[in-house]
Amino acid sequence: MVDETRIFARWADRFGIPHMAFFGTIGGVIASGGTLTDGFRLLVPGFDLAVESERWRAEDPDGEREHFGERDLYPDVRPAFKAMREAGLSLVIAGNQPTEAGPVLAAMELGVDGIGISDDWGVAKPDPAFFDRTLELAERSRPGLTADQVLYVGDRVDNDVLPAGRAGMRTVLLRRGLYGYRHAVDPGAARADAVLDDLHQLTSWIAERA
Repeated sequence: MVDETRIFARWADRFGIPHMAFFGTIGGVIASGGTLTDGFRLLVPGFDLAVESERWRAEDPDGEREHFGERDLYPDVRPAFKAMREAGLSLVIAGNQPTEAGPVLAAMELGVDGIGISDDWGVAKPDPAFFDRTLELAERSRPGLTADQVLYVGDRVDNDVLPAGRAGMRTVLLRRGLYGYRHAVDPGAARADAVLDDLHQLTSWIAERA
């Protein structure tokens, strides 16, 4: 849903690292099975996200820093959400995000039925409890909803497809973002109900099965 290009570009600028080197290194670490944190620590030895975020906040309290805004939404988000709502679907957003992300998403008025933030819940993907909370959130607009009636959409096999599938949900893997392209060729991607390029394809895929 959120294109993180500008966010990571700001991180690169903060450390004085050329964008190509920053993105290439992060991508290489992830492709090798490492984590985003591993990538940051390769570029910035001793990197601590909490410490650095707080330092950045103190230095630039009014800046965008590591946060996202309207400009960072993929261009298909609003039209696809509108089409899905018009088709009678309920939509909820749930993700691993800091508490600050909740009000930002709410202010965007995306027409969703609920927003779930990991830091607010005290549990994050891929913990099974995260998907329990996601189902509870979805049930608020559709009482009696069961896990097999939920289509969970994400860009990672490890954090989205596999744990959501274990929770009994159907899943779609999106081939975009920092993880999506690499994870689309991961053997675990076969566990998804579909691997798609964008939300327009998702809207069509759902309509074909309605």
